[in-house]
Amino acid sequence: MHSSGVETMRLPIEWPDLQPYASFSDVPRRARAQFVDVAGVPTAFAATDARIKAAALSDVQVLALVNRSPLWAGRNPRNYMTPPRDPAAYGRFLSALIGRYGPAGDFWTEHPELPVRPLRNFQIWNEPNLIHFFPVRDWAPAYVKLLRASYQAVKAADPGATVVTAGMPNFVWSDYAKLFKAGMTANGYFDAVAVHPYTDKPAGCIGILSRVRSVLDANGASKTPIWVTETGWPSARGKAKVLAQHDGWITTRAGEALKVSQVFRAYASNASRLKLARVYWYAWASRDRGTTNAWDYAGLRAVGSNGRLADKPALTAYRQVARSLRAAGP
Repeated sequence: MHSSGVETMRLPIEWPDLQPYASFSDVPRRARAQFVDVAGVPTAFAATDARIKAAALSDVQVLALVNRSPLWAGRNPRNYMTPPRDPAAYGRFLSALIGRYGPAGDFWTEHPELPVRPLRNFQIWNEPNLIHFFPVRDWAPAYVKLLRASYQAVKAADPGATVVTAGMPNFVWSDYAKLFKAGMTANGYFDAVAVHPYTDKPAGCIGILSRVRSVLDANGASKTPIWVTETGWPSARGKAKVLAQHDGWITTRAGEALKVSQVFRAYASNASRLKLARVYWYAWASRDRGTTNAWDYAGLRAVGSNGRLADKPALTAYRQVARSLRAAGP
């Protein structure tokens, strides 16, 4: 990733994967050695440790997408995407991540051989404007409460950390207006605002960001940067089932490569006006076979049947545009 021009990656950290049990009495005896005690909650850091280590060794900064709730902490114990029953519990998990991977985190103390690359960027959930990812009928007030609790927890543990709102697709400017109406303000809730501008053409992405910028400016957030935490065109043409409204952003491998170059140049040329600070392509690698889900064709690389990664034309385009924009400077 680093050699291809990637400077920062969005890494999902699924709360249930690290804290699947509410207490040690719930942990099967044979599994207890996998867990450490974090404020009374059994926590398994090993898998996340490996990913944070790999990023540090490659000098790739991590944006932690902190997602989902363990069923023991969720509103609906029958829904694996359930948001937390108590937003403060999610905040405590964020504090645990900072205690492990933040500037004074014990992970770095335990691994003095590593370059210290602390985790200081936290994205609060994914696409809460979609019922699948945030199954709450009145989603905006519930998400505002979660965002507020998250901001307070992160800043208490690491005042210099960056709190990023959940990226949202579709009519995202309207959804940000709903969040402001539900009580979100420019102070005390976020440091950056995220968008997932999926649409037919790169110019459409710029149009979406322009509308979001207008909503932010109208609600006292004129200085807040925008982060595009997902952008992409899956190379699933002829392979995936596609809804009519999504037809324009499903393409071929050659089309994906073309869009990589076009959209990053469009973002760069509009960055100053939009206060656009970061862009993340979705995704780095994907299956690209045996599925009718378009998102399984979204990668710059494809995972073969033997488990090995193969470059797609889009990765070549990504490398070229990354080097070009880096050479051009800010």
